[in-house]
Amino acid sequence: MLKQISLLLWLVVIACSGGKTIIRSDPPTAFVFIDGAPKGVTPLEVKLDCDKAKKFEIKITSPGYKSQSKTISCDRLLGTGKNIFFKLEPGDEGGNQEIIKPEISFISPEERSFGVINIKSIPSEAEVYLNEKLLGTTPLIGKKIQCGDYQLKVTKSGFKPWVKKIQISSGSQQEYSPILEEE
Repeated sequence: MLKQISLLLWLVVIACSGGKTIIRSDPPTAFVFIDGAPKGVTPLEVKLDCDKAKKFEIKITSPGYKSQSKTISCDRLLGTGKNIFFKLEPGDEGGNQEIIKPEISFISPEERSFGVINIKSIPSEAEVYLNEKLLGTTPLIGKKIQCGDYQLKVTKSGFKPWVKKIQISSGSQQEYSPILEEE
C-alpha cells in the first residue's frame, strides 16, 4: 500500500510540474513570444511553469504574414503539455514603402527595378541599416529597395550586431529573421 501511495504521489508531482508544449506553424520558422518575451522560432518545444502563471499568451509572427495569438491554461494535474499549431495568413503589418537606392552614381535602365525586404528580429525594435543608412526599426515589413548589392546590418544596444551582404533583384521578396545575441 505504501508503494502505491508513493507512486501516486510521484505521478501527481510530475503532472503538476507541467508538460512540454510543442509550438508549430505553417510556415515554419515563425517567431514565438510567450507573455511578450521572445522564446525562439517554430517548431519549438518549451516547458511552461504552472507554479508561476495559470495562463500563457503565445504569439507567433513571421515576415509577410499576419501575427496570431492563442492563450493556453494550466491544468493543476496535467500541466500545460499541449501541441499548438498556428496557420499563418499572408498579409502586411503596415510596412513602409520608402524606396532606398544603392550608392551608385549611374544606374542603368536594367537596374531601375525593385525588390522588397521584410526584416523581423529577436529582440524586436532593433535598428536596421542598409549600406550604413538607417531604414527604421524591426519589424520592418514591405520595404521597397532598388536592385543592387547591399550590406544589411541589424543592431540593438546590449546585443552583438548582425551583418549580412545581400543582393536585391527585380521583383524579389526577401525575408530576414536575425536573432541577436547578447553581448
